[in-house]
Amino acid sequence: MSIRPGVAIVSLGALAVACSAAPAPTAPSAPSSPASETSVPATSAPEASWLRLSPQEGLRGATVSLDVACLDNLGPVQSPVLEVGALKSDPDGHQPWHLTGTATVRPDAAPGRYLVSANCGTDQLSAAFTVVPHP
Repeated sequence: MSIRPGVAIVSLGALAVACSAAPAPTAPSAPSSPASETSVPATSAPEASWLRLSPQEGLRGATVSLDVACLDNLGPVQSPVLEVGALKSDPDGHQPWHLTGTATVRPDAAPGRYLVSANCGTDQLSAAFTVVPHP
């Protein structure tokens, strides 16, 4: 076997690989347009709205975290079994469409599955919450 200048031979056990020092040709890149040069900021709005609960079930008196995203006019979060507190946005003004808060399961809530909802413009956001019976 002859070795040419600019070629490295790497041997790994029975496997030997030859690498040339000359770079492989690459296809020219397409010129970028001004639209492709704009970057999306980290605070960009979501593509969809949502209403999320965590946990999605609990005993009477339990605290539930709310996570809401709405790009339009958000109405109040409503539930027959949750006492919903005020929703707050980031105190530094980041992502004003993203709100968080807490709710408490009402002490008189009967066990069962309930709808939690809010209007976001003309859309209805909803999530299910289950009140579990006390042991």
